[in-house]
Amino acid sequence: MKKLTVIAVAAVMLFAIPAMALDVEFSGSYEAAGYYMDNTDLNDKEGASTAYMDMALGLDMVFKVSDKLSVTTAMDILKDKKWGGDPDPASGIDWTKAYLTAKFDMFNLYVGRMGGGMWGTEFGNSETEEDKIKAVKKFGKLKLTASHTKKTEQDADTDTADSDKDCYGVNAKYAGEGYKVGFKVRYLRDMTSSDLASPNNFKKTDMLYSPYIVASVGPVDLEAEVAYKNGEKDFYHSSKQDQDIKALAYHANAAFNAGPANLSIGYAFVEGNDTTDNKKNTAYGYCVDFQPLIILFNDKVGGDLAGIGNLNSDGAYGNIIKNAGYKLLYATASFSPLENITLNAAAGKAVADETNAGWNDSYGVEYNLGVEVALMDNLTYSATFGYLSAGDFWKQGDASSNVDDNTYALIHSLTVEF
Repeated sequence: MKKLTVIAVAAVMLFAIPAMALDVEFSGSYEAAGYYMDNTDLNDKEGASTAYMDMALGLDMVFKVSDKLSVTTAMDILKDKKWGGDPDPASGIDWTKAYLTAKFDMFNLYVGRMGGGMWGTEFGNSETEEDKIKAVKKFGKLKLTASHTKKTEQDADTDTADSDKDCYGVNAKYAGEGYKVGFKVRYLRDMTSSDLASPNNFKKTDMLYSPYIVASVGPVDLEAEVAYKNGEKDFYHSSKQDQDIKALAYHANAAFNAGPANLSIGYAFVEGNDTTDNKKNTAYGYCVDFQPLIILFNDKVGGDLAGIGNLNSDGAYGNIIKNAGYKLLYATASFSPLENITLNAAAGKAVADETNAGWNDSYGVEYNLGVEVALMDNLTYSATFGYLSAGDFWKQGDASSNVDDNTYALIHSLTVEF
């Protein structure tokens, strides 16, 4: 009888769906990509290489209850699933977003798991998903935002007290004629290591200040962004040295547009850390989404460069790159000989901001050549070849190291957007 009741209720709900005032919008993309990198360890005696293909399907859905109320969800299906291997059943489908949007007369409210790690220009971004509450208010061309993000929760279902990691932020954006500007202030309180049963327990707090500008002046496009962290890491045990946190990163780019051609030049600085001074930490960290060069910055081919990582390493290599930081001067060019074809090129030279004693600061010089072809509406093929003339930084202070200077990589992909 209970089974019949459940079936009846489900049937009533199914037939009631067409009568509900609910619109559903779908969008997304699917990508199949291939990667090759020669001599990943930069050791001419070993000559290891890597080659593989992967795929990813991203799906976004918006359930519109009314003009003022909606629920947004998103999922990644088979993301980074390598061809020739079975996907992990637990990670084949990953729900990445689920949040509500409520448009009140005074402000818009967003609550749930949504996109985060993005601000201003692409530089400094590390796109992810975060659990947050966000309120947005517009005054003409001015938009104000306030948010609280729960980075880590360690109080639930435990006897651990106040061991969470939280972010509180406010920002303002203004869109004028031919330009956009913004300014963000973010406060981070990290207590996740405060209850460690050892002399290493600590709490960390810091403030982040970040202005940016994007402008167009005739045929010239300009963009610049600055990010500065200021805070402290306080240890509870007297045997440990407290640290001041002061870290800077900035980027500027100028691009000239001439019909089907584009030329640009840019400079990026990410501060490193002098590891011999234990009273302060000036390492800014990684700007993961900033990838002007495919070997030095892309994690799919250069993420294990010389067994250390690259300039967007995820920190799995003892923070060597994070503490080194970088200074990058680069240039790009693109040209469209046909409406559906774009040829592009890039070159850049990078050096470390800080190095260990006896280490060389040169990461090397990289050159990229690429093409992008619109095969049909919403279907694009792209390919990029990269060549790195490796600097002596990768020798890690060993002058006799067999670091080679002729590594190269290829990335190509087929992408459909809908």
